[in-house]
Amino acid sequence: MAGETVLLYNCSGPQWAKLRQVLAVNKLHFRAVERAQYGLTLSQVLSGDTEEAGVEEEFSEPMLVFCGLTGAQLDRLLTAMRRAKLPPVPLKAVLTADNRTWTSQRLWQELRAEHEAMTQGSSIHQ
Repeated sequence: MAGETVLLYNCSGPQWAKLRQVLAVNKLHFRAVERAQYGLTLSQVLSGDTEEAGVEEEFSEPMLVFCGLTGAQLDRLLTAMRRAKLPPVPLKAVLTADNRTWTSQRLWQELRAEHEAMTQGSSIHQ
């Protein structure tokens, strides 16, 4: 398994160059995950498995998965991302013992559902 790594989903193109710079400055590795790998487990993706394992439903929203970062590293990175005024990435997760066996698609579905619940909940309480 790779050390401190960030898995990048749908973060290609010139608008994301600054994200790669922020990761490099923070001495973090990153791996761009291709759509053909969305059916692999997060562990497989992190290990560099290049097998193709498509899914029924692809997604195009940006998503970040933080792997092996300490709390302090994650705090520094998120602060640096805010200061760099990067495009918003509401779908973010930390790799855990539970989700490492999930596919990228399953993680996306879980994060999307959580995000929708949080945004609907915040508009109810305003």
